[in-house]
Amino acid sequence: MVNPVAGDGRARRFWARGAAACAAAGVNVNVVWTTRRGAAAEAAATANGQTVIAVGGDGTIHEVVNGLLRRPGTARPRFGALPAGTGGDFCRSLPGPRDPALIPGWLQASRFKTIDAARAATSNGRRFFINAADAGIGARIARRAVAAPALLGGTARYLGAAAWSLMVHRNVAVRLRLDDGPTERLRVWTIVVANGGYAGSGMWLAPDARLDDGWLDVVIIGDIGRPLAIRSLPLLYQGKHGRLAQVRFARARRVEIEAETPAQVQADGELVGETPAVFEVIPGALDVLSWDG
Repeated sequence: MVNPVAGDGRARRFWARGAAACAAAGVNVNVVWTTRRGAAAEAAATANGQTVIAVGGDGTIHEVVNGLLRRPGTARPRFGALPAGTGGDFCRSLPGPRDPALIPGWLQASRFKTIDAARAATSNGRRFFINAADAGIGARIARRAVAAPALLGGTARYLGAAAWSLMVHRNVAVRLRLDDGPTERLRVWTIVVANGGYAGSGMWLAPDARLDDGWLDVVIIGDIGRPLAIRSLPLLYQGKHGRLAQVRFARARRVEIEAETPAQVQADGELVGETPAVFEVIPGALDVLSWDG
C-alpha cells in the first residue's frame, strides 16, 4: 500500500527504488496506490492471507491497521511498515529498512514479531490505532495541520501547526480513570495513551513503552504553563520530561478520559473524534515484519 503523497512525495520515490530492487531479486509484489483517504483501509480489509506492507507515514500505517483489524476471522493479520512519510513515529519503535535496496531481503527473510494494537472509542465511533493517541495539544496540532493549505507540504503544515498550537493551546480540565481505579480530576496540557514510544514527529513521549507487553503507557502532562512547556520541548525529544513535576507516567489496559469541554482526540496523527474517549489495548493483535539491519 503506497501513499504517493506521503512525506511530500518521498514515499513515491522510495517505492520506485524498492520496486526496482524487488524486480531485480525476483520478489513479486502486488502494489496498491492509495490515491484517496480510506483507500488503504479498504484494500487492506480485503487482502485475505497476504502480508500487507504500508509505504508512507503514520497516517498510511493507521489506515492499513484499521483495514486489517476490521477483517473477519481469527487469523492474526501480517503487516509491515516502510518509513517514507513525514512523522514516522511508529517506525522509530519498529523500524523497517530505510535503504530500498534492502527491501527484497527483508521480505524474503519473513521474520515476524507479534505486537499489540489498541482501540479508541470516541464521539465518532471506534477506531484502531497502533502507535499513540492523545487528548490535548497533540489533537490540536493534528486538527490545525489538516486545515492548513495542502500546497505547503506535509512537513511545513505540521511544523506550522505545532508552532501555532503551542501559542494558543489552553490546558483542559479532565476526569481520568485507569482500569478499575478511582476517577481523578486533573487539569492537563495533554494525556498521551501510547503503545509505541514516539509521537509528535520524534518526541520520545513514552520511553518505557513496549509494543508487545500487553499494556498502554499513559503519559500525563499536567497543568504546565506555556513558557515552561516551550522551554521543555527538548526534554520531550530526549525522553527526559519525567524530571518535570507536572509529568506522570502510568500503565493501564483501559483508559477513560472525559473533559469538562469536549476535547479532540487524535490517534496515530489522525483526528478520530472528541471526548469522552475510552482506549483499550488489544494484546497480540498483529504479526509485524521485523528488521535487524
